[in-house]
Amino acid sequence: MDSERDADTTYARVQASFGPNAARYTTSPGHADHEALARLVARLAPRPTDIVLDIGTGAGHTALAFAPAVARVVALDLTRPMLAEVQRNARARDVINLSVQQGAAESLPFADAAFDLVSCRLTTHHFAALPRALSEMARVLRPDGRLLVADTMVPEDNVIDRAINEIETLRDASHVRNWRPSEWRHMVEAAQLRVVECDLGYYDEGDGMDFDAWTTRIGTPPAAVRELRRRFADASPALVAALRIERRGDTFRFALPRLTLIAAK
Repeated sequence: MDSERDADTTYARVQASFGPNAARYTTSPGHADHEALARLVARLAPRPTDIVLDIGTGAGHTALAFAPAVARVVALDLTRPMLAEVQRNARARDVINLSVQQGAAESLPFADAAFDLVSCRLTTHHFAALPRALSEMARVLRPDGRLLVADTMVPEDNVIDRAINEIETLRDASHVRNWRPSEWRHMVEAAQLRVVECDLGYYDEGDGMDFDAWTTRIGTPPAAVRELRRRFADASPALVAALRIERRGDTFRFALPRLTLIAAK
């Protein structure tokens, strides 16, 4: 989706999906997981003098987790209601070293070498053109700067890849793609960054993701919810294993494959 026209369509879908639901992401269990956020911050070992850019900040959880440890954080998002949510959350915590900026990952409104650290958590699957976004992240990183990515992904299997991405798109029309680990490595290296760490796991919000909360949070249309229920109920053994699907009464618990990657410039 590298054309300007496709990017504009994607941006409009992101704003339509997240603008009306911004407040729900402040209370989303997975997004607001303080222990997971603390582990991510610790892995980067930020310095008190660092300046951090958090891309696709959403309700600002990652930006706010970095704020006490660094000099300054810039929280960037496409969606104005999300940025307003970040500002509310920062005020509630008396955070004064955080600023917000509206913008897209594919055309970052910052000078070259402006940041020591760049973070993207649970957001890259919405990017219109991830290779271009990674090149922009590399551009704004200082020499020896580091990039942290933590997002859902798909395994190296064509059938499961297609099934998971179809499920994600049914749930949220602004979804672009969950990428494979091999694709991530290739794109990061093509952006002239060096992969330092890459580990795979699951995003499960603790006791598994709750299907009803997952669809309600983003406002999935009723017809799409019904189709998603059918797909979960009829999932192949391979898809059940890939998503760790469990039926719980009238609903489901599940988990999404997750990648955490650190790269250096």
